[in-house]
Amino acid sequence: MNTAPKFDPYPPVREPNYPRWFLIGAVPVLGSSQLILMRNDSSWDDLFVFVGFIGVAVLWLLAFLLRVLVYCLNCNSANYYTKKTQQLQQDWWAHHRQKVALIDAVLVGGACSNPEQRQHLFSPDHQHPTRGSTPEGATIRLLQVFGDEVAERERQLANLLVLQWQAQQPEPLVMQPLACYWQGSLATWQAFVEQMTKCFADVRLPEEPEPWQGIRSLDSIIDRLQGAPAEARILCAGCQSSPPGPESLLPAGEAALLWLLGPEGGVRFSRGEWFDADTEHLVTVAERALQQGQLTAPPQCCVSFSQPGVPGLSAHGWNTSQYRQDANFGALGSLEAMVVQTLAAAYADQHQVPCAWLANDPHHTLALGIVEPDDSIR
Repeated sequence: MNTAPKFDPYPPVREPNYPRWFLIGAVPVLGSSQLILMRNDSSWDDLFVFVGFIGVAVLWLLAFLLRVLVYCLNCNSANYYTKKTQQLQQDWWAHHRQKVALIDAVLVGGACSNPEQRQHLFSPDHQHPTRGSTPEGATIRLLQVFGDEVAERERQLANLLVLQWQAQQPEPLVMQPLACYWQGSLATWQAFVEQMTKCFADVRLPEEPEPWQGIRSLDSIIDRLQGAPAEARILCAGCQSSPPGPESLLPAGEAALLWLLGPEGGVRFSRGEWFDADTEHLVTVAERALQQGQLTAPPQCCVSFSQPGVPGLSAHGWNTSQYRQDANFGALGSLEAMVVQTLAAAYADQHQVPCAWLANDPHHTLALGIVEPDDSIR
């Protein structure tokens, strides 16, 4: 559960009961005055009584001042405590609302291979890709990829990903990313690096990337790019070719994608929220996502895949069914979240409105977030 810090109220001290204190203090004063008025002669006994009353009055005054001092100190401490806790909560939200910009994106799948086709997925006249049929089960495959073995298909997907990125670049790319994240096997990464060397000679990539860990990796990237130079970049990519199976609810899909992230200059990914079915309700997580995005109502679009066994959000104003991607991509396994985030970014960029996404996560039941358009182009 990723919630803002909450603090108990400062222990209060009751305000002094001034009438009662004044009544108690008046007793020795009135007593000593009455004694003086009633007796005309003077004696040591009367003097001792008078001094005793005066002593009691002084003790009362000291006790009263101490009680007022304790109350005032408590008020000051409570005010400091309140300001400090409010500042801690504001700092937490400021950190939690930090974002990162999507500078460039590539998505190659059964339903799209370039930015124009990607945006057409949200058009009413979009037609779903044709499903293939194999003895093992239904599939949604790219026509440019051949073979039956998953490893070979993913290697070809990695090559297609690089070629498509090259086609989207208006000029030669020179870059050395701060970090590289990869969703997929190390062998597929090596095929990706090999093709990158052929197409982008001035781009330097590591031999082994950091493994993509879903929303945890996105959170780490946002932390890393805070305060970084404007030209800083982090590369995230992945390939997935799911094998068909007779018991699968969705056709076996395949896709490859790439993100180039920076501090600014594109649609903005938020940290997102995660949902654990054993500890909280999805509606509560959705409310936190709105609070993180400083929105009062859910975005009009939420890109998602089917999530069997998980309560829906449609009854709470979230449009999670209109742009469901099951028929466009099929089952994508661990790449599912990155695909819906890429599509949400395309929608936010095209319509200049926030777009939500909902997907699985390697460490949580689900992850939910909101992509915001680039404010600099408004």
